[in-house]
Amino acid sequence: MNEIESILCKVLACDRSSLYLDHSRRALRVVENRRLEAILRRRLQGEPLQYLLGDVDFMGLKLCVRPGVLVPRPETEILVDEALRRFLCGCLPKTGGRLNILDVGTGSGNIAIALAAFLPQNKRGWITAVDISETCLSVARVNARRCGVADRIRFVKSDLFSAVGGECFDAIVSNPPYVSLREYRHLAEDVRREPREALVAPGNGLYFYRRFARTAARFLKPGGSLFLEIGDTQAGEIEKIFGRRQGWSAVEFIKDLAGRDRVAIMTKQFK
Repeated sequence: MNEIESILCKVLACDRSSLYLDHSRRALRVVENRRLEAILRRRLQGEPLQYLLGDVDFMGLKLCVRPGVLVPRPETEILVDEALRRFLCGCLPKTGGRLNILDVGTGSGNIAIALAAFLPQNKRGWITAVDISETCLSVARVNARRCGVADRIRFVKSDLFSAVGGECFDAIVSNPPYVSLREYRHLAEDVRREPREALVAPGNGLYFYRRFARTAARFLKPGGSLFLEIGDTQAGEIEKIFGRRQGWSAVEFIKDLAGRDRVAIMTKQFK
């Protein structure tokens, strides 16, 4: 569905087929026209389309988004798909079948919710989803209830691992900020209307990867895996960052549909 179709479906409260079958031959009512003009005005001012529509599709799940929350993107579906594939093929240490997973920087809750929704019954354990933003946590809780998985996810306010305590997980999954300041200046206007703190990282976009390399192993069980979304030019630097830290296996990279490195996977070594 293209952008104008999406906006018209929002204005008319209908799906795409109804847009052409039921509404194609009538003029907009006054209230509908005003609503359309308001949305178009905000869009022309650079507001993200997803904020105007109020929701976004992520792996077939309809999630609400609003200003202050990063819009989920297809690239992150690759991260979730790869984590699910490895969970299902038994790539993690034996844990009685149930998995204990940590989602760091949950945002809209898209990663945690998709994992909770698509893990089979025999693998479902508990997912802890953390974020430093109260706005994000509020939206994520709404999305978890909307998708019917609220009973499987615990949402916690935390700066990375600060509120996790001494708990250890089978896997940690995260889409951290990884855009450099130089790259940020060249992003589209509507992307720059999303929360900057969810996009930009110091140190040429590598700051959070360095924090993960230093601290994440303490929160993983031996043999547990760390799954990170990465920028498409960062693989070499990330390999160096984790290679300099003892306790991690060699970094694996998963490519996106355009053939660019998009996911990095590290495993905590057994002592």
